[in-house]
Amino acid sequence: MNAGIQAFVEAMTAAGRTVDVRGAIVLVLVDVPMGRHADTEVWVGEDPPQDFPTIPPHWVHLPDSITLADGGKQASELGAGWAKWSRPHKRWVDGVGPASQWLAHARALLAKAST
Repeated sequence: MNAGIQAFVEAMTAAGRTVDVRGAIVLVLVDVPMGRHADTEVWVGEDPPQDFPTIPPHWVHLPDSITLADGGKQASELGAGWAKWSRPHKRWVDGVGPASQWLAHARALLAKAST
């Protein structure tokens, strides 16, 4: 496991999230507070860069049944039942932990999901 994956797993675990490492992709069980998936939990995959948390992750892997606005859906390395989306996270804001910022980003994407 590279340093970025290890740091991401540690950050998500410290934030109280359930994680499942599948090679270079880390699945995180994210609670969704708003939108079509409100009051559910969705597995969200991320392939954190080697230098996480200095550099935010780029790709978001979601169950194939979920569609994000603005297109860009591609096949995920997770295989059947998954898709990935190019949804780079903006640079981290100082004073707020990367785990909190990544979770907020994932929740915001899921809140806007059309299916």
